[in-house]
Amino acid sequence: MSAQGPIAVLDVGGTHVRRASWSPGEGLTGLVGEPSPSRLRHPEATVEELKDRLLSTICDAVPGTTAVAGISFGAALDQRTGMVYGSAPLFGDETTPLDLPGALRARRPDVEWHVVNDVTAALLHYVSAPERRGHRKVLLLTVSSGIACRTVDLRTGTIATDACGLQGEVGHLPAVAELAGTPVELACDCGRMGHVSSYASGPGLRRMADVLRERSATRWQGSALGRAMADGTSFESALTGALDAGDALAAELLDAATAPVAHVLRTALCLDPELDELALTGGVATGLGHHYAASLHRHLRHEGLYLTGDREPEWLTDRIRVCAPGEANGLIGAGIAALGQDLTSVSAAPPPRRHHAILRTPTGLHLSPRPTPDPAPGELLLAPSVAGVCGTDLQMLRGLRDDAAPVIGHEGVARIVAVGGGVEDPRLTPGAHVVVNPTHPTDPAFLLGHNVDGLLQERVLIPATAVRAGLVLPLPEVPPGVLGALVEPLAVVRYAALALREHRPRTLLVFGDGTVGHLAVRTAAHWYGPVRTVHVHHTQGGLDWSAKAPVAADVRLRHADLTADRLRQALGDGPVAVLVATPAPATLPCLELALDATDGLDTAVDLVGGLPRGATTSRLPGVDLAAVRAANRAGLPQPPQVARLGTASGQKVTVLGHRGVAGEHLLYAAAELCRAPERYRDLVTHVVDLPSAVPILARLADTHDRIISGRRLVKLAVRMGGLS
Repeated sequence: MSAQGPIAVLDVGGTHVRRASWSPGEGLTGLVGEPSPSRLRHPEATVEELKDRLLSTICDAVPGTTAVAGISFGAALDQRTGMVYGSAPLFGDETTPLDLPGALRARRPDVEWHVVNDVTAALLHYVSAPERRGHRKVLLLTVSSGIACRTVDLRTGTIATDACGLQGEVGHLPAVAELAGTPVELACDCGRMGHVSSYASGPGLRRMADVLRERSATRWQGSALGRAMADGTSFESALTGALDAGDALAAELLDAATAPVAHVLRTALCLDPELDELALTGGVATGLGHHYAASLHRHLRHEGLYLTGDREPEWLTDRIRVCAPGEANGLIGAGIAALGQDLTSVSAAPPPRRHHAILRTPTGLHLSPRPTPDPAPGELLLAPSVAGVCGTDLQMLRGLRDDAAPVIGHEGVARIVAVGGGVEDPRLTPGAHVVVNPTHPTDPAFLLGHNVDGLLQERVLIPATAVRAGLVLPLPEVPPGVLGALVEPLAVVRYAALALREHRPRTLLVFGDGTVGHLAVRTAAHWYGPVRTVHVHHTQGGLDWSAKAPVAADVRLRHADLTADRLRQALGDGPVAVLVATPAPATLPCLELALDATDGLDTAVDLVGGLPRGATTSRLPGVDLAAVRAANRAGLPQPPQVARLGTASGQKVTVLGHRGVAGEHLLYAAAELCRAPERYRDLVTHVVDLPSAVPILARLADTHDRIISGRRLVKLAVRMGGLS
């Protein structure tokens, strides 16, 4: 068709039907979803009733003013005509063909209908990304309520099909599996036994869990997976949490379910070495993310390709990756197909030229589309996976800082999507997961999320000055779930611990009940050795939250209740290390209270909280505290510059501060989150997507109340993906 949208797009799967409007310029808008009228949800309905409900659902989803609709349909269908042969999740074992485009035209002749297989649609979107323009062939395999794949030859733009217009229905290939050392034979939703989907699809994975629970009842009851499900946690959430916690039984279950998928991928590469990328998407693969990828890689390293697996094992594993959420979006692929991108010209599908961002404007915060740049020489284009919101961000939203960047956010993890010419680090390639050091050690023009647009957007451009300085750091392992939002604040705590533990403190005094303050308490025993912790909170709400937390300080106090004498009693004798991790307006009052309470004690202070230019206190006569803090920037110098200062009472105190951290601190923090995720998981109290973050941030800008959805906010994590 010639129209360029917006058009109606639908993604029809065995679990949900999603619908939205889409155009190449504006991306997706008005995205909503509803349950599919499928066999999975209505097992009592006849096939004809299911088909009638489905046609009604699709037709009702397209507004009467819409002339064109693109459908991504989760079924085995003839790519040439749209004829549906069958879908086990939707229709069970029924294989009577359904002329879906014809049936839709009969009900809604006012709409121009375009129907493609859901994997084909996802592949159309996936290969439209500019970093895949140089590939020869790409295979996309979806693992959700069903399993299927498609391969495209990007040199000719063709997806080859057989005599029935099919390709890649691998979910119904024969497969074998075993659990607890014994073979398993399970039925597929299509009615036959022993298919790939019998074990590896979403329903198949759940059936495998049932078998494991029956065969290894004692191990199941003692496992993190079994305990979580016994407490009423859903299977999907329980499995993810158990894998995050390193539960051996959960890993065994996942490995058993991924074995048939690994066999499919191994065979595909054996038969066609021109496959430059094999990507996995779908609710199971994307939902389990790096756990799923790691399981596949274990299989392929254990049993790779003949000779190649021993001589060049990375040739196989480097080609296989799990898509990030929204990276292979069937809704966008359906739109690409409907707007005239037939399957013989898929390689010419234009990449999305706009992305969504949370913008600060004079009229408030808005979720808005903005142009997506191509990286110039030396630059990188990143797709943030998760971004955290910190106290500094809130100060900017409240107008307490004059930082000019329209897009805030400097904490999080991202994936490289495009690389400008001349980037020399061979690790900085499309697909690599990275963390960005937000503070440049020598170039004040780069401060991510302050004077350079930050991470609260779907794409972010990192300038060459930051790339050359090594501020974009590839992650050997990605922190699970949304814990990437804690990498930067945990790195700050790591920097402080390395400096303060040289003082050999008997007590660690922490001011601030935000993320950094809680992280300092959580890590004290591990990074300082034997040390008492005294945690001073800003509010009663913060004090109450800490009292219920799984890890809390030895002594918990509220700032408003304190005098110097009372705090001195809580500290006891011996050397004291003080970490001031408060918003800028509270830094000086907390420092003064700490100096008064520790007068006469051997004391070292790290000023993490911000300070106004030229800040001074009568407790440290003649000292520019902002200059002391600014002496250490982005981890330099190494070791950090420390001042030995005289107090008004004639004592000596050690004082340092720092703005930002070094790359080594960020990498250590990321590795720590991978090693011990359960130590930190509860600190991420709220998780939202990009649109849902807007009203929360607007509320936080207008009030100091940190109660969101009935719970105290410690760390807000914003997940990206699925909009553009």
